[in-house]
Amino acid sequence: MNKPRDLFSTLAIIGGLLLVLYPTISNFFIMRNASRVVEGYDEAVEALSDEEAARLMGEARAYNAKLAGLSGIPAAAGGWDVSDPQLAAQLEAEYASLLNLNGDGVMGYVTIPRLDETMPMYHTTEEKVLQVGTGHLETTSLPVGGASTHAAISGHRGLPSAKLFTELDEMREGDVFYVRVLKETFAYQVDQILTVLPHETEPLAIEAAADQMTLVTCTPYGINSHRLLVRAHAIPYVPSMDDEVGAMGSPINLSWPHIVFVLGLVALAAFFASLRSRELREREARLEVEADRAYGPRPSATPGAAGERTREMDEEGGCLYGFVNHGRPRFSAWSI
Repeated sequence: MNKPRDLFSTLAIIGGLLLVLYPTISNFFIMRNASRVVEGYDEAVEALSDEEAARLMGEARAYNAKLAGLSGIPAAAGGWDVSDPQLAAQLEAEYASLLNLNGDGVMGYVTIPRLDETMPMYHTTEEKVLQVGTGHLETTSLPVGGASTHAAISGHRGLPSAKLFTELDEMREGDVFYVRVLKETFAYQVDQILTVLPHETEPLAIEAAADQMTLVTCTPYGINSHRLLVRAHAIPYVPSMDDEVGAMGSPINLSWPHIVFVLGLVALAAFFASLRSRELREREARLEVEADRAYGPRPSATPGAAGERTREMDEEGGCLYGFVNHGRPRFSAWSI
């Protein structure tokens, strides 16, 4: 078998496997980090007294009341839909200080059973945030429930390094997801799924007395010209939901076509390895036959004087050590 061709085939198979497995490997580390973030958040919340948790929740709800009074329709990401620039700056500064328990921007986490995922929720929708989790759209209500609130949680779709909201299009009306903030858990049921242009923010409007939340991502997959909105309304949270909240799901991020492709590459690698092993055995046998023809058949198992002398030379480290075996050269297919 041609050695350059062997090397090329091996590298091609290894490269193909790494290319296909990269999303799964990367997603594994992203999910492991997300799990640590969620665990760290839960530990920090557990250390809070009930009074302190209630105070922080009260501040967040007071902020939501201001936002509801100022604007019924949130502005696009990055701006504040208020007429007074000074008030907008004040709200922006206040926003950054709320629900920032560990100073890392994490305000809680969202669990979506349909996607088999739990992801931390960070302040803002900056790119560095959306690479590792979900981001709260800063012009919408904080995700703490209550009347006249509408929070929006955004996540990337189609990242090669992480799953995140890649499968958000699989959500269906009636699906339930959960949001954990401080010591409270909120349940939301999907009631509407929309596709809109990026500037069409009307579906994120705060409705009087309503408690709503919307999950946002880009669509169509790989094109990202529109936004997919999964709108939901609050429903009572009951103890039977406890087992679903915080479930991390599987880190395996491979579709069935990918799995079939990986198995095909593994089978191909095994096939080439089998061919190579067979060729080496055949070459070894051929060299042994050639050695028999050139030097005669192997001597009997009982060593004679020549055999004893050869063994003595081997033990003494003589010049024939490693190359002579009872007067016959030692051949190896690996040395050819």
